[in-house]
Amino acid sequence: MTKRREQFDNLKKKLAAIAESVSRPADAPKQAPAGPAAPPWESIRVTHPRLAEQLDELAASADFNDVDRARLINAIRGQVANPPELERLAQTIERDRSAALVHPSQQRDLPGRRFARHNLLAGQVRLGEVVPDHRGDFEITGDFGIDLDVLRTSLLVIGPPGSGKTRGIATPIVEHLSLAALTGKASMVVVDPKGTDFAYDGWFDVTIDPLNPTCGFSLFGGSRTADVAADRLASALLPPAVSDDKAYFIDASKNALYACLAPFEAAYERWPTVPELLGLLRAEQSSIDRVKERLKGPGAKEMKALLDTRKNQTLRTADPAASLVERFALLDRPALRRLLDHPGPTFQMRDLNRPVRVRVSLPEAEYPDASRILARLVVSQFVQITSSSETDRSIFKALVIDEAGRFVDDYVARGVQKLRSNNAGLVLLSQTMSDFPIEVRATVFGSTGCKAVFGGIDPQDADVFSKWFGDQYVNETTISRSAQSGTQYNQRGMPDGRSNSQTSGYSIRRVERARWTVSDIITGVPAGHALISLARSNGARVGPVLVNLRA
Repeated sequence: MTKRREQFDNLKKKLAAIAESVSRPADAPKQAPAGPAAPPWESIRVTHPRLAEQLDELAASADFNDVDRARLINAIRGQVANPPELERLAQTIERDRSAALVHPSQQRDLPGRRFARHNLLAGQVRLGEVVPDHRGDFEITGDFGIDLDVLRTSLLVIGPPGSGKTRGIATPIVEHLSLAALTGKASMVVVDPKGTDFAYDGWFDVTIDPLNPTCGFSLFGGSRTADVAADRLASALLPPAVSDDKAYFIDASKNALYACLAPFEAAYERWPTVPELLGLLRAEQSSIDRVKERLKGPGAKEMKALLDTRKNQTLRTADPAASLVERFALLDRPALRRLLDHPGPTFQMRDLNRPVRVRVSLPEAEYPDASRILARLVVSQFVQITSSSETDRSIFKALVIDEAGRFVDDYVARGVQKLRSNNAGLVLLSQTMSDFPIEVRATVFGSTGCKAVFGGIDPQDADVFSKWFGDQYVNETTISRSAQSGTQYNQRGMPDGRSNSQTSGYSIRRVERARWTVSDIITGVPAGHALISLARSNGARVGPVLVNLRA
């Protein structure tokens, strides 16, 4: 027993080390002995003493907050091997002081009181406090938080209405991403189906709102080629999954989009507006003639042939792209045209390669079908941009989706696997796994490295999480008892009454049991708490742990 106890203690130490690595960024130093801590810019004091002295002066100033500190330290870390850039940074600090390298919004902090505690240098946000529980392999106590490296593995949050998904997890993460963008380390897109859950003043630079289109949204996400633009638009317009006998119509719809986009872009050197593209998709002769008249040069013949191909499609007994045309017509509404064909500034998804903060407010009550198309377009464009080789890996890019089950298709689910290497991640919130299409549930669940689940969920979901959280060894004690009776004899050998005796024994064995059973997850997770398991981009994992999100 002593040897087995020693092995178990060694296992606890190893697991505790893994937990510490998950809760601390990969580049963060290990805890040092108590004493005066050196400033983060101490490493440049010898090579750039002027810059170090300037930062010392700023640190003593009351005007120097944690956003300023993180913004300047991040700039130094990115240029530590570039002396000319560091010299220019010193000149900028001398001129602008604490406002040096300020975000394009000119914000140096978020207005109002913060919802959570943040360590912007480490990229960490506190979510709550760990509740010690006997079902864990080792004891983790104290504050519980996540960082940007953890979010690179993507996070799936499942909880019934009113459980606290938005207030307990999504809001602190969005607040942290907004602050991280002010430091130049992150960009984000938040899909807000209700339109009010994340409508905080000063948190966003761009709001995509069809009911109040102060900024436009590009249908094509900044695509540079017609084939990419056609695929992006088709992925949002077409159903997420079809049977094999319907695949022909899907392919024909994609070809129809390409046959309209390629000639128009060649003729006008821009992408069409909603009415212009709809006219070409419907093969209206006036629209086709206008494009053909502008086509010149060696490739004109091929482009005109594409337009004729679309015309021939519509002349068939049944137009194979008719479904796509009708779905695209849902966007041909006055309010949506003002958004998609906005004359002023227009957000393109490739803008995420700079620290920008975007909120997409969906008017589901007014335009339910068009809102779903818009949301799917946003999600698919995000995955395409962040998965491409052109993405800027120095900036963490996040997409937060509330009610995610309605907007995630197979393309997006498979794209989650590519985001980690490109320094991007998804935060998917849903009431149940059943909200996701059945063909993508396993992919979504397996591709997201981090999981959070609240009490009161569907039994089927609880069973999936119970299996994911795994088993643990527990001691099972078996007690056995036996009774014996007989006749007692005296010295003469004569019967002298009856006797009864009882014996007992016990045995202990180690058996595997579910760490969190289905019943435990459904009824054993208190209100305001969540079971959370985390993963790092290097594969290290920890959890599940019970977290009090209200602490």
